[in-house]
Parts: sequence; C-alpha cells; structure tokens
Amino acid sequence: MRIALASTPGSAATPNEDWAGASAWGVAVVLDGLTEADGTGCEHGTPWYVRELGGQLMRLAARPDGSLTEALGGAIALVRDSHGPGCDLTHAGSPGATAAVARWRDAAVEYLVLSDAYVVVDAGTEPAVLTDASMPDRVDGAAPHDTDGFAAVIRERQRLRNRPGGYWVAQSDPSAATQALTGVVADATSVVLLSDGAAALATSLGALSWRELVDLAVTRGPAELIAATREVEARDPHGRVWPRFKVHDDASAVVLHRTTGATARGR
Repeated sequence: MRIALASTPGSAATPNEDWAGASAWGVAVVLDGLTEADGTGCEHGTPWYVRELGGQLMRLAARPDGSLTEALGGAIALVRDSHGPGCDLTHAGSPGATAAVARWRDAAVEYLVLSDAYVVVDAGTEPAVLTDASMPDRVDGAAPHDTDGFAAVIRERQRLRNRPGGYWVAQSDPSAATQALTGVVADATSVVLLSDGAAALATSLGALSWRELVDLAVTRGPAELIAATREVEARDPHGRVWPRFKVHDDASAVVLHRTTGATARGR
C-alpha cells in the first residue's frame, strides 16, 4: 500500500481547521472543520476538535469487526465527553467537521462520507465520486474578504445543521453518523480522500475532470494537487471568475494506492 497525504491552511494567518490521517493498515480519514461566524462556545476550538476526532476515528475505524458508521459515532461520543466545563455544546457554532473515511478490505474500499467531503475511488473506469451535497452552498455574489456575507451564510447553515431536512456533520451528537453516505466499491486500485478545498479543481474551479484530478493526486501526490489548486485560485484573487468567500480554503488530501500484490491490510 502506497500512502501519501498533505494538509495546508488557506492562509498563513489562520490555523488549519482540516485534519488528515492514514495508516499502513489501509484506513484513511480527512476532516474539514467548520468555520464559524460567532465563535464556537468551546474553550478548545475547531483545530483541537478535528485533531481529537481524527485520532479517535482512525483508531476505531481500524477495528475490523466494526462498521465505519459505528467508528464515527463512537469517535464523536468520545470527543464530546472530552470537552471541559468551559465548553458550551449547545452553542450554534460548537466545533464540528465534515468527514471522509475509507478502509481497504482486500481489493474493495469501504467508504463513509458526511457532508461535503469527498471519497473518490478509482476502480479502472471513471472514478466513483462519493460526497453528500446536502449542505447549502450559496456563492452568488460571494467575494473574498466579504466577511459579512460569509457570516450570513454560516448562520444560515447553522440553522439547518444536524436536523431533518437540513444536513449533517460530526459535532456532539453521535447519531449524526447514521446519516452518512456509506458503501463499498469493488476492484479498487486507488482511493483519494479530499476536503472541499482540495476537491476544488474538479468542483468550484472546474479546472480538471475527476479523472485528471485522481491521476494528478496518485502520480504526483497530494501536495502537488494542493499546489496546483493554489495556482488556479491565485489567478482570480477577487473571486470574479470563481465566486467564493476565501481566496484559498484549507485543503487536505490523502491517497491510498494498492501496489501489485499488496493486500487491504497494507502488507
């Protein structure tokens, strides 16, 4: 099993709210922490949350007798219980994250996607692109540094978060895991996990097809994928061609590539 990962903040002035991890046992996780408009109500904050959730999720997903849904629900519960008395988990902006998880079993890839993270599986034809598009993505009139407009969109999303008719993220309710998109793709050769910032070349920027993005990530690596994304974003710093609220978003990607003769356990 060949493994590569990269995670970079959108700006040197702000902490990275993404998290990425992978193991030689064929488990990979990408988390995209939610940017909040009015704080988090938590004494730890979002970067702490994704680090804690990522570590617990990697550990639980490595158990072969449990489902990925159970792993995510268990990880959410453990992190919820590790918050301190100074954390208000009823706050609308309580730390949360989107999630992409993959696990190899022989030549098949099990996957879980919660909200707008991506698992892209290459099984020899067109890549299978797995994501949950239920999060509202209002970018009409969006422009970088429009903090008031971005805050309004975030508050709108908070009203819809983790409720029927809205969309679901990892936050403090373990039952959110049951709303994730899950399944298995057989005969896989590679799997690429992406936060939405790392998927942008094939989504909001429209610069590459999914086949081209997967080939770039597998052959040149996740860091080169993110660098290529930054180059395209830098051509439109004011968001006139590609409307968005950030010039650069946090971006994370993990690549697992099954080498000849390797098994799902990475041996």
